[in-house]
Amino acid sequence: MGSGRIDAMDKSVKLQRYDRKDYTELVDFPVEIVGRDGVVRRYTFEDSIRLYQRRITFAPIRYQYDGDLVRAEVNHCRSRIDQLRRSYFHRYGWGTPEGQISAEAAFGDLAGELAAFICRVLGVEGRPEIRFDAIDDPGDGGEGTSTWYLTRTIPGARPGEPGMLLYFYRFDGSSADAIRDRFFATIKDYERVGRAAGDAERLLAFHHNVDCGFVLTGRGGDHPSFVPKDDVVQQVDLAPTPWDEVIEIIRKGDYDAALRRCRELVRDQPWHRNAYVAGAMLAAYLGEHSQGEDLALIGSRYFPKDGSILYYLGLCRLRLGRPAEAEEALRDAVEVAPDLVSARALLATHLVQQSRYGEAVALLQAREGIVPDDRRADADLASLEQGILWRASGLYGGMVLAVGGLVATLAVGPWGLVVLLLGIACAGLGWLAFHRQLDSVIARQRFEEISQGLRRLHRRSRTTPPVS
Repeated sequence: MGSGRIDAMDKSVKLQRYDRKDYTELVDFPVEIVGRDGVVRRYTFEDSIRLYQRRITFAPIRYQYDGDLVRAEVNHCRSRIDQLRRSYFHRYGWGTPEGQISAEAAFGDLAGELAAFICRVLGVEGRPEIRFDAIDDPGDGGEGTSTWYLTRTIPGARPGEPGMLLYFYRFDGSSADAIRDRFFATIKDYERVGRAAGDAERLLAFHHNVDCGFVLTGRGGDHPSFVPKDDVVQQVDLAPTPWDEVIEIIRKGDYDAALRRCRELVRDQPWHRNAYVAGAMLAAYLGEHSQGEDLALIGSRYFPKDGSILYYLGLCRLRLGRPAEAEEALRDAVEVAPDLVSARALLATHLVQQSRYGEAVALLQAREGIVPDDRRADADLASLEQGILWRASGLYGGMVLAVGGLVATLAVGPWGLVVLLLGIACAGLGWLAFHRQLDSVIARQRFEEISQGLRRLHRRSRTTPPVS
């Protein structure tokens, strides 16, 4: 990421270059794409889609949050994705008999994505001979989900050829997160069935990316020899996953290696929420706050409502000496995850260190009625809140005694000095006791144990969709 603002002339040239793009022509596969380094590379359909979706994610960072350039880049990438999907369906899509609903009407701009999935699953190199019949009414796609009965229409196939069920999910609009949750929950349900035979419906294949997901199922007795064709068609696998390996490395105490693996994991699987959280946690523990900020910032693009990611983003920015940006991230974390004690505690101590005691007390009192994710840490917050209030009382009482002692000294002589000194001592001891308590809370935040971070990670992951 470069430093400084983008030159106005350079910006104008970039915008004109975007305006000259043509998205109407059909492309062949593998498709040739010119990289930023000027090298022409060949990509499969799936890899080309992932490439442009990653560019959308990184557009704000690439163009230093220049709104015009970011919008131009995002619109360009979306247009390229539409072009690629349209081209793929044109070359490899299935035909629709007269009187049947067309692929474009049923699946819209995702027809090409679905065609690529079906070709991989069935091992078809040309156009698949298939037919889709709606199980439920897809309506206008407003719900983002539909169910279809898929059958092969190969000439000479016996009547009653067993079909498969396709569950279609579109991750779009305000309900995208909820639909994505349903998609992953469906996969999890079928994974529990395993390789059952007979009438049990089992998972045959699934696929997902940023904006859609497909699940293909069938009766175990009808598809006993179904063999997945490539890595996007996933069956239940009991072998250790890359994430299992990361956890094992952390347990062995090799935190540097674990951080490297987390960075590798998010490059390969950009929707791996746990890898972002664990990587940022490890980076903060090791003092690699720039790396932690990078991981948390990118993770927040994929998971903008994840409190743990926003917490680590605020933590790393605070350690990097950027308090204003840190406070913004921490406030976002508290807003989306009010039960996340660590975010509330870090924000409260930050406010106290800036002598913004009223805001800190309001933040601490706002947790009333919220079930904390860590009761022991929440007890520290209660103690901190009480300490702030006692500090105010001590200072106020000490000032009253000091002023009274000063008046008494002027009125009755040296005996008034006793009251004056008592007031000063009361205020001083109250200040000292409070700041010792504050330092203790800050020290626990600065040297958070990895085990505590993992507990938080696992608590959060219970309500987070499984990762691919």
